[in-house]
Amino acid sequence: MLFISKKDIGKISQEIIQNAVKKAYELVLNNSYNMPDRIHVGDEQNTLLLMPCFSKEFFATKLVSVFPDAVKFNQPAVNGVLVLADNKTGQPLAIMDGAAVTAERTGAVGGLGVDLLTPENLEIAGILGAGVQGLSQARYILFNRRISKLWIGDLNLKAADKMARILEKEFPQVTYVTTDNSEELVTASQLIIAATTSNRPLFKNDPGLVKGKTFISIGSFKPDMKEFPDAVISNADHVYVDTLFAAKESGDICIPLEKKVVEPEKIKAFSSLLAKPVCLENKTCFFKSVGMALFDLTVASAVYKLALKEKMGQKLEF
Repeated sequence: MLFISKKDIGKISQEIIQNAVKKAYELVLNNSYNMPDRIHVGDEQNTLLLMPCFSKEFFATKLVSVFPDAVKFNQPAVNGVLVLADNKTGQPLAIMDGAAVTAERTGAVGGLGVDLLTPENLEIAGILGAGVQGLSQARYILFNRRISKLWIGDLNLKAADKMARILEKEFPQVTYVTTDNSEELVTASQLIIAATTSNRPLFKNDPGLVKGKTFISIGSFKPDMKEFPDAVISNADHVYVDTLFAAKESGDICIPLEKKVVEPEKIKAFSSLLAKPVCLENKTCFFKSVGMALFDLTVASAVYKLALKEKMGQKLEF
């Protein structure tokens, strides 16, 4: 069995990761997978997620912890372990840093949203949330579009400034602006990606702020979490979710549904975009991702195959 570390996963190209996420959506279209609803276990403000999924060749199980107060101890809020196994024998094949897989595949989910829901001439984008996932989202924006300016918004300006400094070294051609004013960021940006665990909308409920823009919500994964005001979903010409389970799981979808701000028929599966692209000209788009174990499975499978080919990772004996 292989142990594949965060460092190993970080060496893998964004193209391989994003293609693996696209493969997950292709499996959704073909219904070629078995993915039970993920299990949530709450302990006060902390959450434990158990995420299994099966394909014909492999199956994967990811155990993820989300501890919002971990940052007070200078630790990441998200940790996890992923086990990849053979789906013919059940034999464990690899154990991976689950947080690293999550960061990369979720970044690539947002990246694929950028690729399919924004014009190629996109110039200005904004990230709300300067944590690990905000950084990953930024990298995948810059992988998919040659933007000229990136806004980084966070209530903690030091975190936003730190993220800007990291990105400046990797993408020096981009201008970076940091702010703790989310309305300023939304006003200036054509694409807005939120990667927070906020329980309240990050900016005011103003239709004039949102029309003609693309919004991607990555962070809210509980019914009481909500990153965007109702103006986003009510004014959107196109609304997509990565899995229909999002309608129950995320406050960005279930709250507007309960309030009848949006009708269920308006919400489409993101996988449908692979089969039938939509017109984006002068349109408002909203994509809500809660993530799914199928992403972990396809990305972990791609990582494992590359690790065998490139002799990456460390061999473990049971």
